[in-house]
Amino acid sequence: MQKRRENVVSNLEDEGLEIEEDHIYGSVMQGTQTGPMDEDSDVDVLVVLDAEKHKNWAEGENGPRNALNAVKRKLEKKYPNQEVYVDRNVVAVKFSDFTVEVAPAFRYSDVHNPENPTDYVTVGGMTVPVQPAGADNPNNGYAIPDTYGGQSWVGTNPRKFQSMYNAVNQNNGGKLQKVAVSAKKWNEENGKPVNSYHMVMMAYKYFQRDAPANASTDEHMSRFMQKLPQYVNEETREPVYEEQIDKGMSKEEKEKTAEKAWKASKKIEEAERLKNQGKTEEAKEKYREVYGDKFK
Repeated sequence: MQKRRENVVSNLEDEGLEIEEDHIYGSVMQGTQTGPMDEDSDVDVLVVLDAEKHKNWAEGENGPRNALNAVKRKLEKKYPNQEVYVDRNVVAVKFSDFTVEVAPAFRYSDVHNPENPTDYVTVGGMTVPVQPAGADNPNNGYAIPDTYGGQSWVGTNPRKFQSMYNAVNQNNGGKLQKVAVSAKKWNEENGKPVNSYHMVMMAYKYFQRDAPANASTDEHMSRFMQKLPQYVNEETREPVYEEQIDKGMSKEEKEKTAEKAWKASKKIEEAERLKNQGKTEEAKEKYREVYGDKFK
């Protein structure tokens, strides 16, 4: 993964992108991959661009979409034999072993149109952004294209969120991670009606707000699926910046996803009923209808 990341970043630099830093982030770092690395897996790479060199994307109208399209063209040139496409807020390059998803980004303080822009102060007659010190300070994060449509920038702070995610997961005996993986698997089996990042955020919301103490993983998964239609229909916000990450999701998309989630919750209820009756194989078959044929 690291070698592939280095190769992709180097090729983008060859094509004229001024890149300040780059990171692997997302499911690899969170431990929420739904299976071993294979042709169906993806690795998320955050590419932080120089805001002065690429000011038209950082500040211009439709900058996120233009940045995604430019990255796509550059990667198509470097990988003519691979499938390259824009997938919501990333540019994906599909290799034979796994897919690399590149998210163009800027430092959060360099983008002027997130919901919660960085505060500015005047020092010596100059206006400068407030940049408090500390690795976990939210201002040390980034802005990426929004998760649905790429029409605006939205804040993300992978380092800070990872520490918050780890704390909630640890406080719940590792069950947040298990529910997040299961939820993502259901999402994949249903054609990804929501962004994977969105799904993880909803699992995080469940454990922050609605998860009962001392429940089993199966109980949590059943309760989460029961809550999912509600979560889909209400706003979901990134927990560091509190910016809405599903603002580009249409009402129709939300309704369809909520209906799928409701049907899945009913299948899980039926599977649990069969399991409690000692009908283990019948219960597994019902679970496979939700999570796919590989469910054991």
